[in-house]
Parts: sequence; structure tokens; C-alpha cells
Amino acid sequence: MSTEEFRPRTPEPPGIDLPAPTSSPFTCAFGVTLIAAGLVTQWVVTIIGAMLMLVGAIGWFREVHPDNREDRIPLEPDADPVAPRTQQVRRLMGQARHRQRVPAEIHPYSAGIWGGIIGGIVMAIVATIGSLIEHGSLWYACNILSATLLIGVETQTVEQLSQFNATSLIVGLLIQGIMSVFVGLIYGVTLPMIPRFPLLFAALFVPLVWSGLTWATISVINPALKTNIDWYWFIGAQVTFGIIAGLWIIRTEKIGTMQNWTYLERFGMESPGIRSQGGEDE
Repeated sequence: MSTEEFRPRTPEPPGIDLPAPTSSPFTCAFGVTLIAAGLVTQWVVTIIGAMLMLVGAIGWFREVHPDNREDRIPLEPDADPVAPRTQQVRRLMGQARHRQRVPAEIHPYSAGIWGGIIGGIVMAIVATIGSLIEHGSLWYACNILSATLLIGVETQTVEQLSQFNATSLIVGLLIQGIMSVFVGLIYGVTLPMIPRFPLLFAALFVPLVWSGLTWATISVINPALKTNIDWYWFIGAQVTFGIIAGLWIIRTEKIGTMQNWTYLERFGMESPGIRSQGGEDE
């Protein structure tokens, strides 16, 4: 026998085995959604959705076969012993972090807002650089963006789209600002729920899917606008936004959710005699 058979094994630390976090169900469901969206847009969307659904289904299957993938959550060594009680239970949570819903911590909403604003500014710079390189104009990308709302702009020639237009500038800035803040908030809420590689999700997955959906939608709704968009620069600007906004949000400190707080604590009211669930015990 080898010496390794007589080597004592290090005992595992005491803990609780819980199901490991996974994004496979989300990926599978999103793929099914794209399959349905492709039925009314483009067949390419259906193919992408089928691929995502397959990846999510395989990942979901591997989470439970042949055995459930679990993570061991170590027990706190200085945890208070549980004393038996005979009276009626008043709450399920006996401590601040018991029976919590995932995610237990999130990024503040302000991180999503600022991440969206900063990402939108850098995204606009990239799009403007693309306009200068491709058309020698500072206003081409802004005019194209305004064409999603303004009627008749999409039918203009390249020379007309390269000219300054005050109305197009105002509309383009409004669209860019509102969409950047909105997507930044979505990133701030979604990224804490991505168990692995959240930056990859923000920088590649979302921009590429969004670019594909935009291409498919414009092909049906506004084919004339589709021919005027520089799609390589469009995708590059989307990826740039994802990188900048994702990095800004991920680097911010997370805060605990209020899921275990009492209603009085959520309203900011002091409640003598009621144990605090949301903050540290006095």
C-alpha cells in the first residue's frame, strides 16, 4: 500500500450544503424569448435564441446530473446556540441573515445611474469617432439616432445626415441620456444576480444580444434606416458602454437588501421593544 492511503484526511469544516448559484435557467428562458421574437422579426434571432436555449438547457441539466452541484456554506464558529422554545413563533428569521432571497446584497441604484451616464458619454464619443472616420462628420451618428423618433430623417442622404441639425441634436441627446440611465439601472439590478463573470455578461452578452435585436427590429420596422447605420461602429459603441458601465457598477460597494427588515424599519420609524432586523443590534 502507498503512504497516501495512511495519510489522514483533513476533515471538512462544519457547514451547510446549499444549491450552487447558476444563471442557466435565465439563459434558457431568454433563449425561448428570442425564439418567439424571431417569429415576427428575423430568422437570425430565432437561431440565436435556439443556441442560447440549448446552452442554458445543457448547463441547467449539468447542475443536477449526475449529482446536484452544491456549495458548502461554513457555519459561524461563534454563533449563539439555539435554545428550544415552546411559545408560538413570531418570525421565520431568527437572525439578520436567515432565510434570505438571492441576491442578499445589491449595488446601490446610484451606481447604476452613474455607470449608465459615464458609459453613455464614452459610448457617444466612440460613435462620434466612427462618424468622423467613416463620413467626416461630427453629427452623423447623432442624426441617425434621432431618426428612431423623428419622421423623415431616415430617408435623408448621407450628405444631409452629415450636416448639423439642432432638432436632431436635442432629440439624440435626450434618447442617449434616457437610454443610458435606464440600461445602467438594469445593469445595477441584474449584475448582482450573475454568479460568475458579471463583467463578461455586461460587456459582451448584453451588447451583442441588444445589437442583434436592434438589427432585426429595424429590418422590419425601418429598412431605410438599417442601410445608413454603421453596424461595426454601432456594436463597438454598445460593447464600450457595457465595459465602462459594468466596471463602474462592479467596483462599487454592495449594500444589503431590506428583505428581512420590519415594515417599521423600512419606514424609518423607531420601534422600542421590537428586535432590529435591518441593522446592527444596539
